[in-house]
Amino acid sequence: MLISDTLLWVLDGLPGLGVGVVLNLAATLYYILTPVICLIWFFYIEYYIHEETAQLKKKLLPMFIPAGINAVFSVLSLSWKYIFYIDSDNIYHRGTALNLFIIIPLFYIVATTVIMIRYRKRIKKQDVIPIYFFMFPPVVGAFFQIVFYGLSIIWPLATLAILIVFIRLQNKQLFTDHLTGLSNRRQIDRFLRSNLQSAESGIMGGLMIDVDSFKNINDVYGHSAGDQALVDTSDILRKTFRKNDFIARYGGDEFIVVIKIASKNDLSTSVERLHENVRQFNERKTAPYMLSLSIGYDFYINQTTNNIQDFLKHLDDLMYKNKHINEARRVPVNQ
Repeated sequence: MLISDTLLWVLDGLPGLGVGVVLNLAATLYYILTPVICLIWFFYIEYYIHEETAQLKKKLLPMFIPAGINAVFSVLSLSWKYIFYIDSDNIYHRGTALNLFIIIPLFYIVATTVIMIRYRKRIKKQDVIPIYFFMFPPVVGAFFQIVFYGLSIIWPLATLAILIVFIRLQNKQLFTDHLTGLSNRRQIDRFLRSNLQSAESGIMGGLMIDVDSFKNINDVYGHSAGDQALVDTSDILRKTFRKNDFIARYGGDEFIVVIKIASKNDLSTSVERLHENVRQFNERKTAPYMLSLSIGYDFYINQTTNNIQDFLKHLDDLMYKNKHINEARRVPVNQ
């Protein structure tokens, strides 16, 4: 898009048969690609919301039809001047039906907006700004470019929007555990530094969690089952805690959760809720293994506890005490 857009403005009005050929090709490519970025954005949001390809595949053909129609008329414009034409002096002009084809990218933008509004609760808090921001610069650029003929800012602004989303995605991958989708160890350090040391944090509760008999799950059912056990545990943690609570994979089969609490009773209630969700998971028998968690938990008061690493070690010690108790009454993993 940027290359074709640049060629259109650099070569516009220059003499020569070859220049005319390049201008026609650039203009054709430009208008073929115009709705494609909006279409890709639609598919991205569709996948982000539903996190599956089956539903996406059903929409591929229907959603490609408007872009296909636009492509056909872009090519036909070389002869019929529907969307654009290059005159004998190699000067670019808008076609007689250009405004009709502006509807196609707008259709994709509206369709994407409807999905984002309809499923807004599925959009993670940290993703709201980059997701909604993406459409803003190119839409604003399109408005001014349509109103003020000769202005060309849509695709530079779209490039800026793509760059921001790309950086956001890279940042998310950098601080996300690949297997579970939870925050990783690197993000734990960042979060604890910025929250537990903040004077505004108040009372924060911390939980160190370990999957009991994890080695046995791997030995009896294989490593793929072990991976699934970690995924199941992460899903239980998401179900147990609030959307804004911090949940991370600490390493191996260990997890850490940090929540804001009003009293230690709140922390105990959360632990009871976690055990209940594990019990319900086991009762459903959706996996060949039974899950059991060892949990060490306590609250962190920033006014009295200054060393975060000491706090983590404290949670770890409590977790291992709980683990020894669980091991004494452990049920074999295959029962």
